[in-house]
Amino acid sequence: MMTEHRFFQILEAYGTDPARWPADERAAAEAFARAHAEQAGAVMRAESALDDLLDQLAEPARDNAFLERRLLAGLPVPAASRWMAPTALAAALLLGVCLGFASGALTGDYSTDDVLYADAFTGYEEDWVEWLGEDA
Repeated sequence: MMTEHRFFQILEAYGTDPARWPADERAAAEAFARAHAEQAGAVMRAESALDDLLDQLAEPARDNAFLERRLLAGLPVPAASRWMAPTALAAALLLGVCLGFASGALTGDYSTDDVLYADAFTGYEEDWVEWLGEDA
């Protein structure tokens, strides 16, 4: 059963041409228009004027290739090229090698006695704790 509200929704959405109306509601809408000819006729005349204006509009051009070219032309061009990744890898490797050699120079001047003392007593407390067990 077609309601007045639904009939006017169909007219607003699909226009006055019954061929454009939803197929499952078309027969009920046409029956409603015949049953309420006076009320539906006034609305259909107003909607018909809008349909005529819309039909006079030119069909928009659908050149997808042109639109695609315009969109792609507006995108930024990537600055990276093939040589950027190997160059970055080489720079990181060179930096690592330089820092590795420089770390020896940054440790300071230690005498042989200091080095021997540090080697002998580094981890001295940990060795005794392991040897004594949990009693320490």
